Amino acid sequence: MAISTAGWSAPLLKRTIALDGMQVTRNSSSRLLLSWTPGVQHTHVLFSRRQTSDDVCLVSKHQLTAAVTPNKTSEKYLGFERNASAFRVSNSSNLRAHETDVSTYEIKGLETLDSGLSSNSSVTMQKDVQSWIEEIREMFRSMREGTINPSPYDTAWVSLIPALDGSQGPQFPKSLQWIVANQLEDGSWGDPDFFSISNNLLNTLICIIALKTWSTGLDSIEKGANFLRKNMALLADEADEMLCGFELVFPSLIDDAKKLDLDIPYNLDFIDQLRASKVKKLQKIPLNLVHRSRTTILYSLEGVRDVVDWDQISKLQQGDGSFLNSPASTACAYLHTGNQRCLQYLTSLVEQFHQAAPSQYPIEIFERLWVVDRLQRLGIARHFEPEIKACLDYVYKYFSSDVGTSWTSGCPVSDLDDSAMAFRMLRLHGYDVNANCFEQFRDTAEGGWYTFPGEMNPAVTATFNFYRAAQTCYPEESALIEGAEWARNFLLDKYTEKDFRDKWVIAKDLASEVGFALSNPWYQILPRLEHRSYLDQYGPDDVWISKVLYRMPNVHNSTFLKLAKADFNLCQTKHQEELQVLLRWKEELGFKSTRSGQNETVFCFYIAVGFLPAPELSMARKVYAQLAMLGIIIDDFFDSLGESYTDKIQFLAACRSSDPKLMDGAGGGAKLLFESIYSTLTDMAMDGSFVQGRDISHHIYDIWLRLAENQFKEAEWKHLNYQPSLEEYMKVAEVGISFEAMTLVQFFIGEIISDEMIESPHTKNLMHLANVITRLSNDIQTYQREESENKPNFVSISRRDGLTESDAIEGSRKLMHDQMRKLVKEVYSPSKRNGVLPKSVRQLYFDTVRAFLYAYRADDALASNRLETEQSVNRILFESVLP
Repeated sequence: MAISTAGWSAPLLKRTIALDGMQVTRNSSSRLLLSWTPGVQHTHVLFSRRQTSDDVCLVSKHQLTAAVTPNKTSEKYLGFERNASAFRVSNSSNLRAHETDVSTYEIKGLETLDSGLSSNSSVTMQKDVQSWIEEIREMFRSMREGTINPSPYDTAWVSLIPALDGSQGPQFPKSLQWIVANQLEDGSWGDPDFFSISNNLLNTLICIIALKTWSTGLDSIEKGANFLRKNMALLADEADEMLCGFELVFPSLIDDAKKLDLDIPYNLDFIDQLRASKVKKLQKIPLNLVHRSRTTILYSLEGVRDVVDWDQISKLQQGDGSFLNSPASTACAYLHTGNQRCLQYLTSLVEQFHQAAPSQYPIEIFERLWVVDRLQRLGIARHFEPEIKACLDYVYKYFSSDVGTSWTSGCPVSDLDDSAMAFRMLRLHGYDVNANCFEQFRDTAEGGWYTFPGEMNPAVTATFNFYRAAQTCYPEESALIEGAEWARNFLLDKYTEKDFRDKWVIAKDLASEVGFALSNPWYQILPRLEHRSYLDQYGPDDVWISKVLYRMPNVHNSTFLKLAKADFNLCQTKHQEELQVLLRWKEELGFKSTRSGQNETVFCFYIAVGFLPAPELSMARKVYAQLAMLGIIIDDFFDSLGESYTDKIQFLAACRSSDPKLMDGAGGGAKLLFESIYSTLTDMAMDGSFVQGRDISHHIYDIWLRLAENQFKEAEWKHLNYQPSLEEYMKVAEVGISFEAMTLVQFFIGEIISDEMIESPHTKNLMHLANVITRLSNDIQTYQREESENKPNFVSISRRDGLTESDAIEGSRKLMHDQMRKLVKEVYSPSKRNGVLPKSVRQLYFDTVRAFLYAYRADDALASNRLETEQSVNRILFESVLP
């Protein structure tokens, strides 16, 4: 039963509906909607009166509609389901479909019922969005072995193969024609849109060697040789930015050019330095190892062709006939062995790539992993859930707990980069993966982890992806815990030195990516902040590095970015409209506290958007923000010296009996607070009961009663000047941190939550871990202030028990991190038992913890808003992304 709230200025409308046999009465008010100007601090605001009923929605599993505003006089709830041809409710939800006189709608991506998105420009934008979504889905449907651009270098190597019929010509003459046709204006070969001296020199050298070998393209040869003569000396300036294996293949090609009497420089100091580097690398990977094991040398056989035993090397050939999926290396092997499986592999590539060859192929695992990663980081993965699952199912099929994975299923040489990306993706999507796969990449002698065994220097991007993966470690994965620390230190050094030259990719803004990750550890960042940051960091034209530069158009393209920007802006418009309603709700509460102003309301909503950004989660955002504000208000009430101890006792008694009459005679603040909380929770109970198809009001009231009881206990300690033991304190403070109260959002995200789930050991363990983590995070930041206010705190009690200040803080942090690893395991690898919460609900628990830790980074839950979050709030809620 709802109650009137004295501070509300709008008239109350009493409404009654039937819900599975029970009568529920609620109050609705005429809405006073704020006229909001994004990014402006509103001290005085103008309101325009518009009468509506409360924003409500009905959900089916995995789908919540955007909140809708039905006619004031209509007593209906609207239920929507994808592809619904008529109004209905999911059979699995056990919800009753009430008669309705409102139109039936279909939920398609970003479609909304709000008038704010009904303008012509928004309609056009939504059509564009649907077009881009379909374009990306078609990309997924066409995924085979990977999409990659042709490589002049590898095409030239393939063109060196002589005709099989014994004629004096090449087996692939059209490949030579491709080479001539793709020479650049400056006489070089390489990426037409990205110049790199080492890339263009290497491509040009092998291309003129190929043309000279077959005495064709004389004009192209001269132009290419002229480019080499002018530019080879510049290699000395790019000593630290060479391509993979450059020190192996370039000296060998110089020797080939000299035999062909090509007019290019041969006596350069830098070439001698390359020869010395080649010797050094072969010392690190000796030939006896090369002959018996599959090492990265197999990718660059053309650079060691004069020193390897080809009979031994042939035993290391892959099933598809290639050597580490390198057309150049495989072509070189064919020239020395005549192996027909090499020729079959190359012939297939030339046919597929229209007489050219790529730098490596296939690359289907690499492509699938990086496509999924980019979509997730851009914040648009929700549009492609079935496609993403198919990609990860494919990756998991070829992922080994012992050795990880490679860029393709048929490659026997795994690498840290692909293994880390796969491990992280698979673990976070609930697949069973083992951290033992990283042991092979550990350098026990030198310390650290490397992309490939024998690698001379770790790569920034591979280490970055390993760092991201290592943060998902479980408590028992001590090596991965150590790996996370090593990777963070490595990246910090690079960031301090401003050295982001990478051996695998030339990214748009790698420095910003790394800096963001270092400043925002995975367990304390709002996903929406990562989405917004990556919108600026994502490069649609990023270039990848191997022996030569290459492109991955399915990973980096303008369609991803256009969709992500439009999606962000459309969602943001929806969020702004919801914030208007929330601000009016806050005004109607009437109760004031030191931290319940307009800025705090905006901040609470910002947090909700931070991990619940999808437009269909409108009701969940509203509930979270309201719960957060109520949590702030009740915390201030029990902390306040201005509220009498008697009023606090009376408040707790009213909570225990759920009887507003018990607040009669209490101080104005206490009475108004109770009315505000009770009215809001009553509305939530009714909405949640309807969504869940059963009465959940007891869960809502019980959780908030526990919160009130524990907050009162802390107030009682302060009143009596009682110093609790650490055990006493944590028993009370775990609940008092308000995390449990925030989990009521689980009833509004589209999953049916049973009593068995709520009461299961799994859920209780989740709750305990989350409570401890959030409590410790708060106490580490606030112990000095709370000591001055005579409030107990984990750090303060630890100091009282004999620890130094630094030891108490360090012990608290260690315990928090240990509990976080346990929480990660409980969320992503729950034990097989009854009552396990659905995956999306477990993720909600985890994201709520992340939100708490994000908010508590500087001080208490609102310090970030006062200090460094104002810009982030504006970027997420008010500043649209420029197209």
